[in-house]
Amino acid sequence: MSRINEHKQFFYSKLSEYCPSLFFQQAPPDAGFPRAVYDLKQLSVEDVPYEKYLLTLNCYDKGQQESVDDFLDALITALDKSVYDTEAVYYQFYYNKDRQPVAEQDKSLRRVMLTFEIRIYIRSE
Repeated sequence: MSRINEHKQFFYSKLSEYCPSLFFQQAPPDAGFPRAVYDLKQLSVEDVPYEKYLLTLNCYDKGQQESVDDFLDALITALDKSVYDTEAVYYQFYYNKDRQPVAEQDKSLRRVMLTFEIRIYIRSE
């Protein structure tokens, strides 16, 4: 398994503790609400001892936005400045303080987007 797949699985396990219905990059058409879709982008870094990623999370609900706000509040509280230590890597999460509503063509949908910077330190073998 590639390292990026290991990272995606780790992020999925952490995010799914807070997001009731979670998908990578795209939700299937029949996915229920509320739901979250995340994406992962590797950022270029030089002269630092870590890999840097941008984790983007888009959260959707029908009608009211309270359920999305509730799990985003819990997620931000849990992950901002958190550290997770595994056998192979050390993860640090930083919330970018960029939570924002996003307008959808379907006016019955409510969408909120936010991002985390993640620094990943690979353990030497």
